[in-house]
Amino acid sequence: MAYLFRVLLFFSFYNFILAIGVSESLIAQRVTYSGSLQYSAGSYFFTDRTESFYVSNGFGIHGDRARISFNVPYVVQSSPWISYGTAGGIPTGGTGHKQVGQHSGGSDNQMVDFQGRGSRRIEVPDTVSYRQSSFSDPSVNGSVRVYTSPNQKTNLTVNASVKLPLSNPASGFGTGAWDAGAGVSLFHRMNTVYLFSDVMYWQMGDMDDLNLKNPFSLSAGADKVFREGTWMVTASIYGSTEIIETADPPASMNAGVGYFISSGVSLNGTFSFGLSESSPDVSAGVGWSLRL
Repeated sequence: MAYLFRVLLFFSFYNFILAIGVSESLIAQRVTYSGSLQYSAGSYFFTDRTESFYVSNGFGIHGDRARISFNVPYVVQSSPWISYGTAGGIPTGGTGHKQVGQHSGGSDNQMVDFQGRGSRRIEVPDTVSYRQSSFSDPSVNGSVRVYTSPNQKTNLTVNASVKLPLSNPASGFGTGAWDAGAGVSLFHRMNTVYLFSDVMYWQMGDMDDLNLKNPFSLSAGADKVFREGTWMVTASIYGSTEIIETADPPASMNAGVGYFISSGVSLNGTFSFGLSESSPDVSAGVGWSLRL
């Protein structure tokens, strides 16, 4: 009953944002297509390394204060052990998530990994010949700017996200459950430097033999604009509370560069370095946005 109440609360909150976004779009509608290509690799807490390639495409409707977007990712992976979600890749074990659940519940089978973290390393079947590709779970995201300072330098935004469980968890492309998140973002401008922070609470759906905790995620960073707004560089740090019991929670350091070709067209590149066993060792990607 408590779980059902939380799910209904998230959907009620998201529908509220959706309604505001639609009314805003009628006033100042801007439709945007965006996409990205991302590669990530890491062993996480498994004995084998996983390489993942993500292709994401989506459309967004922007108003003066609100934004709604729909994104569909396509995933190519060298193992089924990583499940893709709105908060990124999660090392659930895919078809072997029962093993992850047993280890997270407590096991004496521990190994020290190459970074000396003393983490638990989980034996997985040979995946040398494994390479699968499929669409992963799509997501719907919304945001509403609820406060702007009198000098227009500080903004506070309320955000919500819902992941639809449409992919097959047996292939490692999703968890087979609904995920929902809600949070706030703070943005402050200091001349050509833009500071930002984001806090989200996630209601994670469980797998059959693996219970996922509901984490808080936090990111903070800064953007620096050059050449009259044509170029931008960014640096940030990301982390969350525990998702899989006894496993280090996800954490990463991120950097990127953006180039604004025109007011409606932009390109960007990103690089990420994982700081914990629940994050990929490295990630790199490119993205683009086009106003239609």
